[in-house]
Amino acid sequence: MPWELPCDQSDRLRLAKGYPFIAPQTSYLFVDGRSEDFSKVTEYGIKLSDRKAVIAHGSNRAPEQLSRKFVGHPSGQDPIPLTAIWLHDHDVVYSAHVARYGSVAAELVYCPGTSVQVFLTWLTDDQLVRMHETELPGGNYSYGHVQCQWDSSENHDLPTDPNRLAVYRSSFGAFNFHGNPLALNAIPARNRRYDALGQEEVLKLVHEGHGADEDLDDAILKSIEASQYRSKVVEAVRKQSLDVFHPFYSISR
Repeated sequence: MPWELPCDQSDRLRLAKGYPFIAPQTSYLFVDGRSEDFSKVTEYGIKLSDRKAVIAHGSNRAPEQLSRKFVGHPSGQDPIPLTAIWLHDHDVVYSAHVARYGSVAAELVYCPGTSVQVFLTWLTDDQLVRMHETELPGGNYSYGHVQCQWDSSENHDLPTDPNRLAVYRSSFGAFNFHGNPLALNAIPARNRRYDALGQEEVLKLVHEGHGADEDLDDAILKSIEASQYRSKVVEAVRKQSLDVFHPFYSISR
């Protein structure tokens, strides 16, 4: 298990409903569990050109989630820069997957005409290995590269291939909302084509018809703590999933 779930049920509910968690609106530097001003990159002696730029379109853009993955881990001793970008012809939607902590996770999809604000995490080699450890086991995600067009939200001169960025994508497609993907309303976008809802609203849709309609909190806790119920819910979501083939994504692992 890449990181431990909280023991207290109220903390588990906050975690499940909180996805994709609060992130700064601008570029920042993640330092040992806290966010600092991006300008301190120079003060810490960090060269972005020495790091791997990986798109963070869900929880990995948030200090809260990065803390779970990196605080206390050897690779977390190095600060992680995050730069805000506008990714063109893409949107961030709900995946056809319920995470082990009860949330419906995010998926990056090709969506011509839409621009979505995501972050680039600039990772050392050891941090990329750690991120793989938290994303790839279980086969829920693939890791690869996407050909894309993007702009820095703050006009930073970023030393990475402007047309090819690393990203983790869901192995199970997108959540089916009346025949279309459903966007995350917590992720800013321009010219958004899809309907957008918050995490709690999506969780209500996910748990409908599984014998836990009256109390959403009980249903969320069951999806975390009862493997049989979780399997039933996940199977139902995946059975109705949308194939969101990306024409410019190539899998590396």
